[in-house]
Amino acid sequence: MRTHTISVTIGRDSITVQPDPLIMTTDDEVQWSGKDAKKFSIEFDGNGPFASPKLAHAAAISRQRPRMLGRFKYSVISDENPNLILDPGIIIDPPPTPGP
Repeated sequence: MRTHTISVTIGRDSITVQPDPLIMTTDDEVQWSGKDAKKFSIEFDGNGPFASPKLAHAAAISRQRPRMLGRFKYSVISDENPNLILDPGIIIDPPPTPGP
């Protein structure tokens, strides 16, 4: 199992994330990490791949393990300015099969 970190930078007028998109497997975990003290939340379209489609800042910076496969768009929303939103993506693939 790998733990992936998505770096979130919130500026005055924009949000950036790296990597975008994140490619991971169902065996992996992901957490978002702010580049400064600015807080943000994560919201997925529909149910999303994790236990909850909405992750408050405290949950977003904790490790999350996906529950389903697919391509998912999500929104990073600044807590300080809720009109400041970025819509990156996550691709969740099946875990690799062991070789012979």
